[in-house]
Amino acid sequence: MAQSPDLSSRSSVQPASGFQPELRLDIGSAWLAGIDAAPSSDFLFDLDAELQLETYTDSGRRWGFVLGGRVEQDSGRRAWGGRVGDCPPGLADCASTSVAGTARAVRAGSSGFQSATAGASDPTRVALQSGYGYVDIGWGELRAGYGSGAAVLDAERGPTAFRLSRADGGRVDLTGLSGARTINLSSGYSPKLVFHSIALGQASTIGSFRLATSFTPRVRDCGVDHCAWGDGPAGLVSPVFDDVWEIGARYEIRRGDNAFAFSLGASEGSEATGLAGFSGISTRDAGFSWSRGAMSAGARWLRSNNGIAADGSYEAWSISTAWEQGPWLTSLELARFSDDLVHVDGKTVQLSSSRLVGERWVVGGGVQASTRDDPVLTPAGRDEIRLEGAAIFAELGWQF
Repeated sequence: MAQSPDLSSRSSVQPASGFQPELRLDIGSAWLAGIDAAPSSDFLFDLDAELQLETYTDSGRRWGFVLGGRVEQDSGRRAWGGRVGDCPPGLADCASTSVAGTARAVRAGSSGFQSATAGASDPTRVALQSGYGYVDIGWGELRAGYGSGAAVLDAERGPTAFRLSRADGGRVDLTGLSGARTINLSSGYSPKLVFHSIALGQASTIGSFRLATSFTPRVRDCGVDHCAWGDGPAGLVSPVFDDVWEIGARYEIRRGDNAFAFSLGASEGSEATGLAGFSGISTRDAGFSWSRGAMSAGARWLRSNNGIAADGSYEAWSISTAWEQGPWLTSLELARFSDDLVHVDGKTVQLSSSRLVGERWVVGGGVQASTRDDPVLTPAGRDEIRLEGAAIFAELGWQF
């Protein structure tokens, strides 16, 4: 079975009665060298902690509470995306909308990109990412509170050697040019109602199927990975969403030594600001993974309208393959993205290798290279400038 950097082992204490606590800690850090177009620090880290309190009803049904959050030091962007290029609102076809007759810069609702204003710079960020109660209702689990939406719960993606450093949606931005993210965060971690079904069927026969659905009344959180801030610094505005419905499905099947898994996700929601040019969010995503012995591979795709009524969509995709040899896992990853609202596109390639040390440590390193074409305004109109960055990195992770 291939090593996975997202695999968490849990430490639990068994009380004589009442709630059973379980604590999960994932701590990772990355050191960078040989940087061009680098983030604000050569040392990046991410700490993800979650406490679960669980007990049982008299009829044997599980129920409990989950509380968790993240602390992260990354580049200076707020959540995901950030400033790209220099394309002021109201000029050429730079991203803008009109507010009380004034052209304002726009931050994309899904990608988080903006092509004007400096934005917020906060390389160290803290966020609540889970704070919900749950109950087992037989056919699945019902949740209420802060947490991930249905499109995230069973999303398939390609293999990777690390939890923090990856080409597609890495937790940290090694080159300062990352832009591909294929996880659907339309509802962020705002309070929601979620149903997550049990697995139906058997993977070794007809296959195993799971379904999730969620409803989020208001999306207003601004954290580590997602930010719905509406009015931002220097007049920056962004669409924000209400009544977001999500659905996610996963199918897994095994045939001989081959294991296949597929996932689909979708989200729809209404736009809350009412500003000209904004619309409700509409996002679709799909994922695939395959493994056979020491080899594994996968792909993922996402497309969103960015909360923009006209042609302002964001699209990203990634593919990766990995090979396991003893305690080592080596992966090759490619991710690409394009954002039509702010006229930016780019790609990231990563080759990396990690080693499992004992039961809780992952250590290794690799190289990541990125290119990005940013919009710039010239006397002749909007043009593009190409930025390139590369990083040699080492990563250390610990799981408890």
